[in-house]
Amino acid sequence: TGSLLFGVGVNSDSGLMGSIVLNERNFDITRLPTSIDDLLSGNAFRGAGQEFRVEAVPGIDLQRYTASWREPFLFDSLFSLSVSGYYYDAIFNEDIESRLGARFTLGRKLNDYWTASVTTRVENIGIHNVAPWEPVDYTSVIGNNFLAGFRADATYDDRDSVLRATEGSLLDISAEECTGDHTFPLLNVDYNKYFTVAQRADGTGRQVLALHSAVGWAGDSTPVYERFYGGGFRSIRGFEFRGVGPDINGFKVGGDFMLLNSLEYQVPLVAKDAVYAVAFLDTGTVEQRVQITDYRVTAGFGLRVVVPMLGQVPIALDFGFPVHQAPTDFKQVFSFWLGFFR
Repeated sequence: TGSLLFGVGVNSDSGLMGSIVLNERNFDITRLPTSIDDLLSGNAFRGAGQEFRVEAVPGIDLQRYTASWREPFLFDSLFSLSVSGYYYDAIFNEDIESRLGARFTLGRKLNDYWTASVTTRVENIGIHNVAPWEPVDYTSVIGNNFLAGFRADATYDDRDSVLRATEGSLLDISAEECTGDHTFPLLNVDYNKYFTVAQRADGTGRQVLALHSAVGWAGDSTPVYERFYGGGFRSIRGFEFRGVGPDINGFKVGGDFMLLNSLEYQVPLVAKDAVYAVAFLDTGTVEQRVQITDYRVTAGFGLRVVVPMLGQVPIALDFGFPVHQAPTDFKQVFSFWLGFFR
């Protein structure tokens, strides 16, 4: 029930990272060791079906350290409880952002497809390495910033696979009210839909059309570290990570409104679907308010390669060519995602 995973990865959004993960799927937080032998033998802290995970992800531009515990059937009910503590540190063009916090989530599975949850997060956000000539959006939040967020979330998921869905959909709707040094709301809707267009007689070789749409809105008082940013592998390809959005003198300050829409067609090239080509059209915008002034459009193609010994997450290589962009956007034709766990 336990595993120790070692990994390394590199991607065009966050650079080079390593990973060490200790994961226990039959944890028991109340099963304290009675002796050294009890602890070394593996009998302690096991037996209740809880999940415990410790993860260390050191990297050049991003590092993350997390410890989490989850009780899937709280008091033998349909409710679940998750508690996590984390430290996060990332280097951006404009600043260095760190987050030290804790998160508490109470969830309930409503049926085979719907899940509802409420989450409280408490964070200290540190903003450092800001130049004196940067916009006031950054200079006004230098130092430590306290945040407490209260979020409600509803998720619908009927996909046939988590790693490579070929049928079904995933819908996530969330609303969060944040307070502390700044008070503001956050609303997000994220939707994914998958269609099998063609397949072999045995069900393999599925050609898949994948649709993705996301809408986000933040209140007028939202600080720069909680705003929306566009661009990068998981956003609008063809642009740098955080390279799309409102700009002040060359500094990206994020927006209070985000709209993303993407189409991707996947075609397997070899047996067992281990290699498949993709063609995509990414569109969207990030704006200061609810409006559309510069709607970006990128067309491109890519390759996905699944290497079993490197895990089931495929190596992703994409080339995106902006068709329409804003004058202040930062372009990046090639984006990639490589990583493995063992």
